[in-house]
This record gives sequence, C-alpha cells and structure tokens, in this order.
Amino acid sequence: MNRLTGAAVEKDFLSRVIEESGQNLLACLQCGKCSGGCPISSDEVAGPRRLIAEILYGNKRQALEDPTWWYCVACGTCMTRCPVEINMYRVATALAEMAEEEKVPPSEPDIHLFEELFLKSVEKYGRANELKVVMNFNLRTHHPFKDMGVGMTLMRKGAINPGEFLKGGRAGERVARIFSRISSKAQRKGTGE
Repeated sequence: MNRLTGAAVEKDFLSRVIEESGQNLLACLQCGKCSGGCPISSDEVAGPRRLIAEILYGNKRQALEDPTWWYCVACGTCMTRCPVEINMYRVATALAEMAEEEKVPPSEPDIHLFEELFLKSVEKYGRANELKVVMNFNLRTHHPFKDMGVGMTLMRKGAINPGEFLKGGRAGERVARIFSRISSKAQRKGTGE
C-alpha cells in the first residue's frame, strides 16, 4: 500500500511523528484492533486506527485537529491489542506538542482548558485542588452552577470540604523543580536547542 504521495511535507510530518513519539508507525498493519478495543472510539472520535492512517497519508492538518488524541485516556488498550505494539499515548503526546508549537487550536477546547487548570492547580498547591479546578472550569466555560447538585451531595457525604476552597498552601520544592524542568525543556525546544 503506497501511503504517501512523495511530497516532502508529508514525509517530514511522518518522520517527525515517528521521531518524537519513538513509535514505528510504518509497521502499522491498519488491522483495526486498536480502535476495536479503544474506550473512546465512537461516531465522533474515530480512534487510533484513523489517526495513524492520517499520519501515514501525510494529512498533517487532519492529524493535528483529530479529536482522538484529545480524548486519549492513556489506558494502554490499543498497545496491548496491537500486533506491532504501537503506543498511541506516545503518538498522542507528540501530536499535542506539535499542535501547540504550530498554534493549531484545540479540537476539544474544554478538554484543553481543563488540563490547563488541573496542571496549574498541581503547580500551585502540589496536588489538584478538585473543588477549585471544577469551579474555575465551570466559570470559564460559562456554566457556573453545572455541578452544584453533585457538589452538594459530595459535601453532605464528606467527600469534599468547602474549606478546601479557602485553603492556601503552596507546592513543595520537589513539585516546583518538576515544573521548572518542564518549562526549561519547553523553552529549549522552542529555541531549537
């Protein structure tokens, strides 16, 4: 099966995904076992098989805009079922980084926003402050009372404490070092070092 038309741009994209993910996508058989077991595959999210096909055909824009990698939950089912053991989570991570570098808007902006809020909470407090993350997410998506009923039930059962919202606290030095390393790596990658 001739997957690429031979255009340099197509080959560059495929080579870059292979290099950044560390996965040999050329070995993909397109058997569909990955998508067959994928918990996120649906009518809206075609799954890993189509995403790999987009990459193999050099459809850079479609691959970077594909919702599959936004929904990926890193469960490992695709890799377990794959006869050539392609790790789609690594492919998804490589695509996410490429999309951010190339300023491709997220196909799933709410997921992107939630991830940002979650990471900011971990960076600030050393762990996710669930109440703050959910409240900030609901405010930013213009649904401030969306989870109010569930929140009240969780408070009554003692699963969440409204005092957590008022708590300060800071992340420890270890967490600060982790985020510092990530930031340094991103800066180096941005400058091409």
